[in-house]
Amino acid sequence: MIACSIVLGLGMAWALPFMAQNSLAQNSIDVRVERWLQINSVSGEVQHFTANSRNPAQVGDRLINAGDGIKTGANSACTLEVDINVGTITLSENTELTVRQLDYAPDNGRITKLAVNQGNVILNLRRFTNRGSELEIETPSAVSGVRGTEFGLIVHPEDQRTAVATQQGEVFAAAQGRTVDVTAGLQTLVRVGEEPLEPMPIPERPRLDFMVEQEIRDNLRYLVLAGRINPINQVYVADELQAVTEAGDFRYEVLAYHGAGVQVRVVTPLGDVEIYDISLF
Repeated sequence: MIACSIVLGLGMAWALPFMAQNSLAQNSIDVRVERWLQINSVSGEVQHFTANSRNPAQVGDRLINAGDGIKTGANSACTLEVDINVGTITLSENTELTVRQLDYAPDNGRITKLAVNQGNVILNLRRFTNRGSELEIETPSAVSGVRGTEFGLIVHPEDQRTAVATQQGEVFAAAQGRTVDVTAGLQTLVRVGEEPLEPMPIPERPRLDFMVEQEIRDNLRYLVLAGRINPINQVYVADELQAVTEAGDFRYEVLAYHGAGVQVRVVTPLGDVEIYDISLF
């Protein structure tokens, strides 16, 4: 039997690689490592929370289980790395992100489902190599999903409308039974209980229209900044996030004094910022 085995091995050496591969395939073990999102950078006040705890976020902390999340405060930010170098997720100020699901698809693709209840997240992801891979973000008004792209998303706290803008690749936004494709250079808006608006081109610069008014109440003079932005964007006046109407209108007022002025920041879903220094008096 030994001699026979030796002769077979010599005479069929060409078959050994195939036989070895076949044997390995039959006896291979599907090893799947734990899924995670890892904190890569922290600026300002950032909280890392789980179902049982809430602590200041530290670089290296990981979100592993459903319910784990990150919350940023005013003038704060945080960047998360998606496992195995899939890409990064940046949370701007006043943003809350929670893990819904970190799992594997049957073809070993990675399924990442997140929830954003408020704030601005910007994703920079490489294109997925597995067909089963998906990344989905649920907000109070919509579900957005990607297969490798650069896009940003804002959930506005006053009415929970969702704004989606795509830099590269393709994103979908779905609500109320309608799905729209938000391809590179386009943006859309989804209000609670409504279908997504038809995607439109992203303007080169976020626009701010405004006028300054004066009002007298109780013998006191107030300066009122009455402004309008695209309701897809956010607006901060003196570092305070402003509520805007459905049309994008907002009002900000201060007691009148000589030399009064204010700084206005308009922020897009992609994280672009336009700053206006406005004289009020």
